[in-house]
Parts: sequence; structure tokens; C-alpha cells
Amino acid sequence: GSRNPRGGGGGGGAAAGPILLVAYVAQHPTMVDSSTGRPRLVPKVLAQHHCNPPPDAKSMSLWLNTLRKRHAKQYAAMQHHIREARLYTERVRGYASSQMDDENREMKERQARAEAKAREEEEARRKEAMEQRRAELLDSLPDEPEAGAAGTITIALRFADGRTGRRRFDADDATMGDVFNWVDAVFEMERERIELSTMT
Repeated sequence: GSRNPRGGGGGGGAAAGPILLVAYVAQHPTMVDSSTGRPRLVPKVLAQHHCNPPPDAKSMSLWLNTLRKRHAKQYAAMQHHIREARLYTERVRGYASSQMDDENREMKERQARAEAKAREEEEARRKEAMEQRRAELLDSLPDEPEAGAAGTITIALRFADGRTGRRRFDADDATMGDVFNWVDAVFEMERERIELSTMT
């Protein structure tokens, strides 16, 4: 035999009809969401309609309105729990987004500091190599002839920044390379970038 929905026994009973349940979201008194540490929200049955006879639209609307008025506290609590859960989710997402933004900013700052440090180290190596090169260029310059010595030419310079320079060279042995080396070593202007022009 079949068993009816109320648990009665015996055969020959009418087939069980549909049951309409009305539930609301409530905080479980003992269950906790492990991901949030907050009470877990679970559905809780508020009322049930055995649909015998099945209600029409008007009676269904009246029944639901009656339930809402009768259980106004539960309905308000449900709305409160839903709002709290939504606000908590928004706060968690906002915190996660803020944390990610902070991590990205810190990563960019670390990268910028590393790049700046690498540039500083590269510039320090370049300056050290330049100083060594200029010391070698200075040592390679031919001795400056005495003033008034025969076969002597004097090179006078005026730079765009207002500096001036003057040096004597042996007219027979000196080369333009010696002049460039002198400018590079003494005035700290890379010889590859020097442009000379005559003044009238």
C-alpha cells in the first residue's frame, strides 16, 4: 500500500498532493561559514499550504499577505540578515580589491626603486670608467712647450657655457687627436661629442 504525506499507513489512500512551502533566510544558531566566520544563512520554513483544495490567485495572495503581517518580525530579520550579508560581501571584496591595489603599487614601487638603483650603479660605473680614461688621456698628452719656444702653436678655446682654455702644442708633432684628448681630459667633454669651429 502507499503512505500518505502525514505518515498514515494503509493502502487505498488518495495520492499525496503538492505542498506549498514559504521559507525565509535566517542565521543558523550553531553553523558558521568557515570562509567568513559569520553565522551561516539557511532557509527556514515559515508556513506550508497543503493545497487541498489548490488555492486560486486571490486566496493565495490573501494567504501570503496574512503570513507577511503575522510574521513581520521574521521578515524584517530576514531583510536585515540579507543586507548584512551583502554589506559584508561588499566589504570583503573592497578589502580584497584594496589589498590587491596596494600589492600592485608596492610591486611597481619596488620595480621603480630597482630600476633607479640599476641606473645609479650603471652611471657610477660609467663615471668611474670615464675618470680612468681621462686620467690615461691626460698622461698620454705630450709635454707642453715652454712659452716662446720655436715651432710652438697655441690653441685657445671658448666653450658654449663660457669656459675658456689655452694650451701650447708642438707645431710639428701635435695632432688633432692630442687636442681632442686635451679637451676631454681637462674639460671633461667626451671627445666623441666635441665639435670645433674657428673664430674670426
